[in-house]
Amino acid sequence: AHLNMNHQLECRNESIAIQAQQLENEQEERHFEDVCDAYRQYATFMRCERVNRVARFTALPQSQKNVLPLSLREGTKEMQDRNKLIQDAEVRNQFFLDSVLNYTGVNNSQQWHKERAENENTTGDVHDIKWVTSESISKVQSVLKSLMRDWSIEGAGERSMCYAPIRNAVRKYVPIGVESDKVLNRLPRIVVPGAGLGRLALELCSDGYEVQGNEFSLHMLLVSDFILNNSSTYRPFNVSPWIGTSCNISSSNDPTRTISVPDVDPGAMLLGEESNFKDQNPPEFSMAAGDFVSIYSKTSEHGQWDAVASCFFLDTAPSVVKYLQVIWDMLIEGGVLINFGPLLFHWSSPPARPDEVANSSLDHRYFDSVDVCYDDLKEILTQIGFEILEEKLGVEALYTADKLSMMSSNYQCVYFVARKPCRKDF
Repeated sequence: AHLNMNHQLECRNESIAIQAQQLENEQEERHFEDVCDAYRQYATFMRCERVNRVARFTALPQSQKNVLPLSLREGTKEMQDRNKLIQDAEVRNQFFLDSVLNYTGVNNSQQWHKERAENENTTGDVHDIKWVTSESISKVQSVLKSLMRDWSIEGAGERSMCYAPIRNAVRKYVPIGVESDKVLNRLPRIVVPGAGLGRLALELCSDGYEVQGNEFSLHMLLVSDFILNNSSTYRPFNVSPWIGTSCNISSSNDPTRTISVPDVDPGAMLLGEESNFKDQNPPEFSMAAGDFVSIYSKTSEHGQWDAVASCFFLDTAPSVVKYLQVIWDMLIEGGVLINFGPLLFHWSSPPARPDEVANSSLDHRYFDSVDVCYDDLKEILTQIGFEILEEKLGVEALYTADKLSMMSSNYQCVYFVARKPCRKDF
């Protein structure tokens, strides 16, 4: 969203720089509260959708209702049983989200409902409540699906498809214990942009590398912080990532099935008896919250990283050219970009029309985005200065796929390793 800076600043006496910082902080606080509200309101939105689906069946003509299964007929025990399964799944998911909110130190959904009920200004009219957007709820649902991908046994197949090639390439092109490490007196340092819930970043750290995950989405960051720092296989959570889905379902029980998270103890991966570091301190691991370009384009980040491990990330850029330029600057000489993913450009603009001006309600990045094919991407890499060491096209991968669904997106990904040459190579 764009702020009208002149209008916002004219009534204040502080310098423009201070006022701008205050506005930025206020905007960040509002965004944080909006994300927390999405977590709090999740079950309410899911219940609304469930009730709406029942109402649509109830509104059918009697001749159509007569042929419905009993589980779709209003007032039957079978319908009550089916709705109970969905309701239980809503409660499971809300309990997990409330646990995240508790860990974050803010009100959970129960406290939020209680405060609303006790507030003297509450009228009981739902229109007086500050409801979050459907888009924000959709992001919460994406987080729950990402839990399956990153932190459940069911996601092991996806992780093997996507993370294993990256980990193997890191071991090959950024080996630990080489002469350069001894000269620098440090372990190789890797950035994982678009780290999501942090599994790939933590696995690379468990392999012996200093790793920093980077994530922009606060919806993701709240859960990744909780999982990485406050979860254990001794206290697993059961969640149902697929509720809210009403299409391409084989069995009515499919959306309510549960997964258990986490499948491994994140702390034990670095500190446990089975880790590689039980007799020594583990490598440094951190998560950097914020926009990739804003963080790593700073001069303080230039030449500081041995590798960038990019998984389903490059196509999140409005300009992939800018991403690649930032990666070039942040890598040391001899550093590598290891990439795996499709080119599903997230900010690809809506179809243009000769009689249509830009829709001002859309984020400006939709209109700034440039989409390129892989051949163009390779030429951009070489023009920047990279040398491509390895590449493979058509590598099959899934992303938060529901294996029981009648439909899934099967990506044919590109995997490549691109190196920033050393000056002595020229």
